[in-house]
Amino acid sequence: MSYDLNFYKKTTSSVSKSDIEKYLTNLPNVTKENETQWFYQNEDTGAYCSFEYYESDEEDEEENFNGFEDTNFTFNINFIRPQFFGKECFPLVDNLIRDLDLHILNPQGDPEPKKYENGILEKEWGESNLNFAKSNFKEWELSYLELNKSNYSWAFSKNRKSLQNALGDNYFVPGIFYIKKKNTNVVNTLAVWPEHIPYILPEVDYVLVQKKIKKLFRTKKEDGLIKYSELVSKLGSFFVDEKDYKIIHPENANKISKLFNELPLIGGFEDFGEGITVDKFVNTKSK
Repeated sequence: MSYDLNFYKKTTSSVSKSDIEKYLTNLPNVTKENETQWFYQNEDTGAYCSFEYYESDEEDEEENFNGFEDTNFTFNINFIRPQFFGKECFPLVDNLIRDLDLHILNPQGDPEPKKYENGILEKEWGESNLNFAKSNFKEWELSYLELNKSNYSWAFSKNRKSLQNALGDNYFVPGIFYIKKKNTNVVNTLAVWPEHIPYILPEVDYVLVQKKIKKLFRTKKEDGLIKYSELVSKLGSFFVDEKDYKIIHPENANKISKLFNELPLIGGFEDFGEGITVDKFVNTKSK
C-alpha cells in the first residue's frame, strides 16, 4: 500500500533528466540504489521514502497533457506508517518541485499536472494513512503510539546529532527507542542513561539506567527501567529545563553518584517488552 506521485515539467523547461538525477543524488540521507532508484532513509528517525526513474513503454498508452512533458520520475511513500514519515518526506517533494520548477500529477485525485502549496500533499497522505491504519490495525497486528509522543520523538531524534555537536563530547545525547509492552499493542518511548554522566533527558516514558556501583574489589553493573516521572521526582532538582528536554551539567552530574545508584528500578528491558521498529506502529487504533 503506497502513495505515488509523478513529476512533470513544462515543455518550455530546460530541466533535464541528469539535472533531476543530480538533485536527488545530492540530497542528504539519500542512497542511489541503482541507475534508476534513489532511496531516502534517516537512520536517526527511521523515516524513509523513494524516488524512481522509469523508462516509457511504447506499448503503453501515454497520457498527454497540453504544455507538459513527463519527466518519468516518481515519488513513493508507504501507508500504514507513523505520521512523522510524512512530516519528514514531503518537504523533499515540496523542495524538488520548487527548486526545479516541476509539476505533479497526483494519481490519488487530480486529473492533470499542477503545482501544490507546501503541506498539501503531506496532509492528503496523512489523512489516508490514518484511515488505512485504522482499517488494517487488527489484521496487520499493528501497535499504537500516541501521536504527540510519536511526533516529539521524531523531532528530538531528527535534531539529536546537531544537539550533540553543539554540546560536545562531555554530554551524552541519547537516541529514543520504541518498546512494545508485553501482551499489549501499546508502544512506549525509551532513552538510555549510562552512569551518572552529563546528560540530555528527552521526554520519554521510560529511561534505561545503567549503573556502575564500585565495591571494595570490583565494580557491580546493574541496569533496569525507571519511569520518566519517577526519575524526575528523584533527580529533577539537578536538571535544568530547556524547551524540549532537561539537561544535567557536569557540576551536578558529579554530585548525584549516590542518588543515581539508589534509583529504584522496575526490571530489565526484556522483562518489560520488546523493541519495535518504526514501520510496525501507527498513531491511531482500529475502528
